[in-house]
Amino acid sequence: MRLFAAIVPPELARKELAEAVRAAGPDSPELATVPVEDMRIPVTGFGNVSQRDALQLISTLARTAAAWPRPELRFAGSAALEWPGDENVWARLDGDVDGALTIGRGVPPAVKRLGFLVDRRAFRPWMAVGAITDHTTAPYLEKLVGDLDEFKGSLWTLETLTIVRKVPLDQSGKVEEIVLDEIPLGSSGS
Repeated sequence: MRLFAAIVPPELARKELAEAVRAAGPDSPELATVPVEDMRIPVTGFGNVSQRDALQLISTLARTAAAWPRPELRFAGSAALEWPGDENVWARLDGDVDGALTIGRGVPPAVKRLGFLVDRRAFRPWMAVGAITDHTTAPYLEKLVGDLDEFKGSLWTLETLTIVRKVPLDQSGKVEEIVLDEIPLGSSGS
């Protein structure tokens, strides 16, 4: 099974952000928005793992996550097209970003002794809210990013690290992402 770790903000925070995106660029073919149920901040991928390895991975992360903070976060600010090949519009995390970085950058060393070699530099405290399309214009994108830069969402506490399984749906390469486990984080506050 193909697994990855993610930070999944509470549904209310995701809905609030989705509404801000809709208000900034309402129902436009210039942005392929990410549905609320699919909004998550990728931490790292583990590749294709066996059932046994998945159980070990989850057990190891659960022990390690008990010492990680429960940071208070919000969405504020944005980014877009940040590196070659990036087609996303991103919402940035604000608040205890260092706490989120502790979690995001803590996963790779936690699973290294199990043989999982993942890139610890890959984690960014950003969540994709949409992708540009063939119809996206520079003025539309500038307005969207400008409006999202002014958005400040409500504070929320990150309670868990989510382990997600990718399941192929058909030959087209489409996948369904299923939450396999929610690993509780340890201490509240930081």
